[in-house]
Amino acid sequence: MAGIFGKNIKTASERAIKAFHLEEVRDKRAKTLSGGWKRKLSIAMAIIGDPRILYLDEPTLGLDVLARRELWKIIQDLRKSMTIVLTTHYMEEAEMLADRIAIMTDGRMIAVGTLDELEQMTGRKGLEDVFVNIVENGGVR
Repeated sequence: MAGIFGKNIKTASERAIKAFHLEEVRDKRAKTLSGGWKRKLSIAMAIIGDPRILYLDEPTLGLDVLARRELWKIIQDLRKSMTIVLTTHYMEEAEMLADRIAIMTDGRMIAVGTLDELEQMTGRKGLEDVFVNIVENGGVR
């Protein structure tokens, strides 16, 4: 079997199918899948080459609560073997998944730190209140 980045495609694909619980849709075309299945499939495809860094842009956008939580579990497991750069507008998602948080507004990064560090800098609790405080005040000083 042909390889990808020195890996056996069939073996790597089977591992991704198992990791993302894609067995029930393995023989379906991607265009026929629901949004949740498509998101899982796209991330599964991205990890086939065992990247050291995985970029996820709004991975749970439009998913229902259960699908979002299931994807969070998968992302948490992936964090053990790779660095994940995640963009999201969901504060709860960032709180759940991020080791470090960068707050951006108008295309500029205006604060970076752990949730605890950002809370200490602003005197606020919870990422949503921290975010609002930082954006309204133009950043952390």
